[in-house]
Amino acid sequence: MSRPNLDERQRRILKFVVESHVMSAEPVGSQYVRVAYHLSISPATIRGAMKRLEEEGLLDHPHTSAGRVPTEAGYRYYVDILMEPEPISPATKRALERTLGRSHRVLEDFQKEAADALAQLSGQLAMVALGPWSETPVRQMRIGGAENIAAQPEFQTADRLRALVSLLARPEPLTRALDAYMDSGAARVTIGRELGEGAMRVCSLVGAGVASRHIRGSVGVLGPVRMPYPRLLSLVSYVGERLGEFT
Repeated sequence: MSRPNLDERQRRILKFVVESHVMSAEPVGSQYVRVAYHLSISPATIRGAMKRLEEEGLLDHPHTSAGRVPTEAGYRYYVDILMEPEPISPATKRALERTLGRSHRVLEDFQKEAADALAQLSGQLAMVALGPWSETPVRQMRIGGAENIAAQPEFQTADRLRALVSLLARPEPLTRALDAYMDSGAARVTIGRELGEGAMRVCSLVGAGVASRHIRGSVGVLGPVRMPYPRLLSLVSYVGERLGEFT
């Protein structure tokens, strides 16, 4: 699929809408964009740009609101083109070092502690799957932070919450999705329908491969499509690197 050809103003407004929606989980209106970001253009001009973004399939217009929300294509454009890296804070690094720097004799315990730490720092569902280095390593995925994803606004309807509970009870689709990152190295993002059907189609996964002399695997966080990708990409990438060093 060809990428929409946006001008600088449209790119800037799309970035504003995505980042505002990530923070609020609410549709974003033209007046809010103008005031919140101190733009010196009229609401009518902003509405025109947002209409163009909607025509390009990057924004959607919920029937019950005058504002817009990003589509999966809008998030993909944001991740690939617009977002700026967010460095990991020293406090976050220290918190990870306290967990990952401990002496671990049992790999399963190490994975569980790493998953719990990543869940706490990301605010999402965290997954860690490691195993011996081989063509077909035997890995058991460890999950942390199931309550984080269940609390997100996107999963408050009965149907979506039921689908999420089923996914966590039978996590084979999660395991397959995480396995796809095993040889990827740096962290990357899979969004919505790129993940599959069912509960997965309303989620995104930020994952990275893990490799050392002794183990091979992957690490990731799963949440709604509305996630703070710059922070999570840096966090997952850092955790993947550190897991490789400590194992």
